[in-house]
Amino acid sequence: MRMKTTTQLAQKQILAPYIQQSIEVLLLPLMDLNLSIEQELQNNPLLEAEEIKPQETTDPNHDDELMKKINDYQSTPNVGYMDNSFDDDIADEKPIQKEKSLEESLIEQLHVDLTDPFDILIGEFIIGNLNEDGYLHCSIEEIANSTQAGLERIETVLKTIQIFEPMGIAARNLKECLLVQMRDKNCPHKDLATILIENHLTELGQKKLSRISKKIKVPIENIKQALQVISSLEPKPARNFRPLKINTYITPDVFITKTKDNYQITMNDSGYPTLRINIHYKKLLSRNHLTPEEKEFIRNKLKQAVNFIRSIEQRGKTILRIAEFILDKQKTFFLNDDTNDLSPMTLKDVALAIERNESTISRAINNKHIATPKGILPFKYFFSKKISEKSEKEVASRSVKEEIKSLVKEENPSNPLSDQEIQNIFHKRGLNIARRTISKYRQCMHILPSHLRKK
Repeated sequence: MRMKTTTQLAQKQILAPYIQQSIEVLLLPLMDLNLSIEQELQNNPLLEAEEIKPQETTDPNHDDELMKKINDYQSTPNVGYMDNSFDDDIADEKPIQKEKSLEESLIEQLHVDLTDPFDILIGEFIIGNLNEDGYLHCSIEEIANSTQAGLERIETVLKTIQIFEPMGIAARNLKECLLVQMRDKNCPHKDLATILIENHLTELGQKKLSRISKKIKVPIENIKQALQVISSLEPKPARNFRPLKINTYITPDVFITKTKDNYQITMNDSGYPTLRINIHYKKLLSRNHLTPEEKEFIRNKLKQAVNFIRSIEQRGKTILRIAEFILDKQKTFFLNDDTNDLSPMTLKDVALAIERNESTISRAINNKHIATPKGILPFKYFFSKKISEKSEKEVASRSVKEEIKSLVKEENPSNPLSDQEIQNIFHKRGLNIARRTISKYRQCMHILPSHLRKK
């Protein structure tokens, strides 16, 4: 064997820094965006919050003050300032530290493990479609339709993400989640635990250990020990990354308010300041006494500031257009106070309407909320596929789920509704929904069957 160096030409799609920054800003919910702006204000002297009108100055010493600040930024790039007062003690301020979200952590790992831009695009789409427990809530086929990627390629990217930290993230079901974690285990009874997860997970949940013991001809003590190993696994990978807090305050990105004759949409821009370019630093570029390094520093910071402001503006425009489409598409939901009927609506519908990519829509609605007359709702609440059964009218799957939940909540506890009885109720309302569909939706919402709900 010999090692040699060769030159190879290859075409690669590399995202420009501005595009990468736009994607990052688009993913941020309002609270995180505010923290990101504060961080950028500290790190970039050419960026400032528009609070007071900047004053012109003819002070000859003013340029020296600015140059001193530039030297401070170049020597200590991670140290920033909070305003334009140029106090000497500002240099001691430390950047604001913000807690890293699960999505940010996964995207960082994605960019480390994958180099192909198309694979990264697939990975970002997967990460953008994780539910609160960390499970992938869309199918491989849906991802293929949205990204135009092959199924095998998507599976490869998905398997890569599933071994990220936290292990088992982006699994499609509990079995897959536990098996991914089990492969990384190095412990006694690993093989037996794997067999139990693959073939007897339901019986384990029902604690039918004796039946399992007879089936696989293994002593029940061994099964109990393997069960202890399984119990050490995490069934909800995102649990520790998204702790539930009772006092969590949700800040909506958009307000939809009811007026006398119509509805009005307004962006919530109160959560972050309006940004602008610091004109004093910008004017320094026309001075002749600057060194090439100092001019290059100002140019780079100016470009970063302009791109950051543009990314925030683009984020606002995209979210606003999505909200306008939702209001137009879901008129029945907003007009009828007594019902929560939703029309079928997918990412593809919105993408075609506002001329954006589906992955852009997925990022834009991720962790974003709308304040409506019916309460604060996540953007994803309005997205739901059409029921495949032939009915007298189009109906979204989410509306059916909400109706099932409502029927179960109002049922007689001593005589709960069966799936067949729920189906009959839907039929009377002109909705031809199969019983197996009702059963599937009930299980998705973790509602027990009627014989287990009976009191």
